[in-house]
Amino acid sequence: MVSISKFNTAVLSMPNELTVAAANFNLDFSLMKVEAPKEFHGVRDALSTHRRDAAEEGQPHITARKLRALFEAIVPPIPNLIQAYGKRASEISSRSGAAAQKSSHFGLFTAQVGIDGTSIWAAATPGRGALAVHLLACMLARIWKSHEAISLWVDLVEQWKQEIDNVYNNGTATETAAIMASRQTFSRQQLACWDSIPVNQLTDPYKSVVNAWTSAMCAMELLVQGIPQQVQDGSVLLAISSWHLYPNMEVLVDGVKSVDLNDELMKGGLITISAH
Repeated sequence: MVSISKFNTAVLSMPNELTVAAANFNLDFSLMKVEAPKEFHGVRDALSTHRRDAAEEGQPHITARKLRALFEAIVPPIPNLIQAYGKRASEISSRSGAAAQKSSHFGLFTAQVGIDGTSIWAAATPGRGALAVHLLACMLARIWKSHEAISLWVDLVEQWKQEIDNVYNNGTATETAAIMASRQTFSRQQLACWDSIPVNQLTDPYKSVVNAWTSAMCAMELLVQGIPQQVQDGSVLLAISSWHLYPNMEVLVDGVKSVDLNDELMKGGLITISAH
C-alpha cells in the first residue's frame, strides 16, 4: 500500500499558523491554468466546442484539478508514460475527429459531433498529476460497469483526505495543495465522470486500488523507455489494455512464446508473463 509515509516524503514544512490558514482557505480550483502537454493537442482538436469548453473551464476541469491536488503526492514520476499515452490518445482522437468533420448531415447538432474525450482533455489541462488520476479511471472503467463506478471513487477520496488530515493534525509537515484539496467537497455527481468500481467487490478497496495503480504506472514508465519488465500481478496487464500501449511479450507457457505487437510508442519494451 502507498501509505502516508510516501506523502511525508513530498511535503513542505511550514509554520503551524500558515498551515492553519492554508487548511481553512477555500481555494477556487477553477482559477488555476497550466499549459497542457503538446502530445494531447490531438485530443483537444478533435473535441466539439461544447466539450472543449467543459474540459477547460467547466466542472470536469475543476474536478480534475481537485483530484490532482489531492493525490499528486503519491504519483510517481511518469513523464515518458504520459507522453506516450498522450500520443496514443491524440492518434485515436484525430482519426475519430476527422471522420466526424466529414459528416455534413448533423444540422443543428453539428457542434456536438465528435469523440467524447472531455475527461482526457480535462485531465491534461491541470497538469500531470491529474493525468495520472485519469489513468486510474481508465483502469477501473475497463473492468467494471459505469453505474458501479462512483462508490469507490467516493471511498478513495474520503480515505485519502482522512490520511492527509491525520498528518496535518499530528504535526507541522504538510503539502499546501493537498491540505486545500482535502477541505474541498467532492460530490458523487462530480466524481461520476471518472468511472470507478463498487466497494463491495474488494475487501480493502483503498489498498488494492492504490497499489495496482502505482505499480502499473511504474512498470509502464519503464516499458515505454524500452526497459524489460516481468509481470508480478495483473495490474500491468490491465494497464496495457486500459491505456492502449502494447509492449512486446514473452509468455512462459510450455517454453517461451513471443508475441511481437510492434507498438512504436513502446520502443521495444518487453514484458515477461509467467504461466500462472
